[in-house]
Amino acid sequence: MRRTSATTPPIARFRRTALCRMMLALCLGIGVIAVAGATAAADPIAWRPCPENAGVDCATVTVPIDRSHPADGSVAVAVARIRARGDRIGTLIELPGGPGNSGVDALVHGDRFSPALHDRFDIVGFDPRGVRRTAPLRCDAGLAAWPNLVPDTGGSIDEIHSYAKRLADSCRRYTGPVADRLDSATVAADIDALRDALGEQRISLYGRSYGTMIGQSYAEQFGNHVRALVLDSVDDHSLSGAEFLASEARAGRDAFAGFVSWCDRTPGCALHGTDVAARYDTLFRRAERGDLPDPSAPGRAYDPLMFSRAVTARLYQPDRPALAEDLRALSDAPPISAVPQPIPSDTAAPMPEYAVCADWTFDIPDQATWQRLWAEQNREAGPLHAHFAWGAAAICSGWPTPPPNPAHLPRLTGTPPILVMNGLHDPATPYEWATSVTAHTPGATLLTYDGWGHGSYGRTPCTTAAGDHYLLDLVLPAPGTHCPAA
Repeated sequence: MRRTSATTPPIARFRRTALCRMMLALCLGIGVIAVAGATAAADPIAWRPCPENAGVDCATVTVPIDRSHPADGSVAVAVARIRARGDRIGTLIELPGGPGNSGVDALVHGDRFSPALHDRFDIVGFDPRGVRRTAPLRCDAGLAAWPNLVPDTGGSIDEIHSYAKRLADSCRRYTGPVADRLDSATVAADIDALRDALGEQRISLYGRSYGTMIGQSYAEQFGNHVRALVLDSVDDHSLSGAEFLASEARAGRDAFAGFVSWCDRTPGCALHGTDVAARYDTLFRRAERGDLPDPSAPGRAYDPLMFSRAVTARLYQPDRPALAEDLRALSDAPPISAVPQPIPSDTAAPMPEYAVCADWTFDIPDQATWQRLWAEQNREAGPLHAHFAWGAAAICSGWPTPPPNPAHLPRLTGTPPILVMNGLHDPATPYEWATSVTAHTPGATLLTYDGWGHGSYGRTPCTTAAGDHYLLDLVLPAPGTHCPAA
């Protein structure tokens, strides 16, 4: 690692419901909590081998749906554990990102952590409320297809608001009262119940992407239980809706510019020697017309935001050669006339990604405001035209209940020094978010990865060593430390 002065920042094959595909940005992130105390109290959790992987233990921990209204009932939070292999320091609890990711799945199918962390920590994952095995958020499957989210092609914010209300009502009907308690602050309280069930006194948190929302919320509410906190690829929860959208657009533009530059100088790029930005623009316009085929769903067309999301998803690693091949294949694909396939109403489908509306406020009261924000989105995103987060903002602006955990500056007291990690060219959590969170968090130190992609820990030996040294030994890198790009 080197010290410098601080500086400023397939097409995907899986498909989920509408907003999750737009929020992949906010769908790939995962985080972790490390618990201090090798001599924990007796373990009251009834562990058993997980059905998917007998080498991992599974259990549930019961928490109230709403701590202020115990009569509303309880939720059984699904948890999983891999035991430490050596001299145990404590427990690492993986904070799932997304929102909508499963921490249990992340453990039973493999995790991101180094052998050094596996030697010293029990590693625990969980499914947050609303996700997979923990009271999954279920909504009307007939509303899985969203309305037009682009004002330039006839989209109406009034129609979107009407859609959002119907969707929210259906989520409550199929899910019950937990549908209104999915915010990161409430999930953080669930984590403290897990800490208590584990018999631990203090915990250390690692969060990546949307997992950093949970990590920050935990530190705000339970600072005296924090041993250490890592925020990797951090969400800046102080932003207004307009600031959130503009900064996401800038991040997408920067990541796409890196791809274009790589293709221009790399003979092995499938689009080398062509105008890559112009090719993308042509495909985006085809998506606006509705004749660009979605390779992950035969017979279905991309809409513009789904196309933008698929391109940006390739930039998470980044996998630039695959993105170039994707764009070439789409350019060669003939136009299609997609016919929407109706989904029967009154059929429930999991839609955990809508928890994002519980943490953010997007003030879009009318068409004129929406049109102005769209013009700003186009300017900030440059050749990309729009970041996929645009769709989430439009839908959440019509959510009928205010977010239980609205945006605010960090409110941390009594928390030990914090490690923030971020890449300069992250397509989902902009570097400017990391500098802002660091500036507003007393005692925080920013480690900068000078490269591309989403997520810093595990990306290079330098970033992994910094994270491990902090979690294992509570030693922060020097302020202004940078890890070189891979």
